[in-house]
Amino acid sequence: MKKYFYISTLALATLLTTQSCIKSPVKNCDPLCEVNGTCDLTTGTCDCNQGYEGVNCEIETRARFVGTYAVKQDSSGVIKNYTCIIANGSGNAYTISLSSLNNASFNATVAKNNTVTIQDFNAEFIQISGSGNLNGNTLTLNVNFKPNFDPAYTLLFTLTKQ
Repeated sequence: MKKYFYISTLALATLLTTQSCIKSPVKNCDPLCEVNGTCDLTTGTCDCNQGYEGVNCEIETRARFVGTYAVKQDSSGVIKNYTCIIANGSGNAYTISLSSLNNASFNATVAKNNTVTIQDFNAEFIQISGSGNLNGNTLTLNVNFKPNFDPAYTLLFTLTKQ
């Protein structure tokens, strides 16, 4: 009887050990994922590098920004309509040109979560900084202007892709 007990115990221990060593299945991603992202083998999802999005990180985030926008400027209750052109800049930056600002332009970068940061711009007569957010085809920007000769002010711009 003892002999069967030891054999049964050994068999059960072997079975439990074998079961605990079984690894969860590896989930692969589309090969396209590895171009601009990293495959999470436990979930099978692609974790995109900054500046890319999509199921396989196949979409450059800034590609959604490039184009012509209708711009609403809301400053002290006054709404003005302008046209804005957003074009590719260097690296992950975009060049945003607003004709309402006498063709002033500044660079902005886009983070993974679609937040926009306007890089500090310090020209001879004015400093420009700010931030924003992209939601669908609408980009909102809070832009701070600090002229060397006037008080600083902030303008809210709502840009809608045409």
